[in-house]
Amino acid sequence: MKIRGRIVLFAYPLIELLLLWWVASITGWAIAMLLIIAGFPIGAALIRNAAAKASVIVTTADENKPQVARSSALMCGSGVLIMIPGFATDLIGLILLIPPIGNRVVRALGSWIGLRMIRMPGFGSAGFTGSEFASYVDGEVIRGMVIDEETFVQPENGGPEGPPSIQS
Repeated sequence: MKIRGRIVLFAYPLIELLLLWWVASITGWAIAMLLIIAGFPIGAALIRNAAAKASVIVTTADENKPQVARSSALMCGSGVLIMIPGFATDLIGLILLIPPIGNRVVRALGSWIGLRMIRMPGFGSAGFTGSEFASYVDGEVIRGMVIDEETFVQPENGGPEGPPSIQS
């Protein structure tokens, strides 16, 4: 595991516990626990509203569909972060709901994902190329398939020669 992964693995729970301790020392443990429990229905409501917004986007013809879809995706991501128990994820989810900050995060995340996709097999600079997957090749070679021309008879309509059978 890389050092960044280790830091996240150990720092995230520590940060969440310290924030819980800090909020509980200010408000009391009962109120702190109620705030953590209240995050679940609030996050679920955000996800539900994002889904409703996305269904409206699909059914209407609008020029600014990408912007509305982006805000719907941001709202869904914020809802997921708010549903996760802890004050740090709640804070991140609430910050992502602020439109200028959320739009910058989406742009940065989109370019990061775009750079990762170019390095993945099957994706070129123009998007999906399909070069890494088996495709029809005019001639004798089809990757992943062996055709014995002596025993293979192609019927006129392109279908099989009768029902399938087991030959011994």
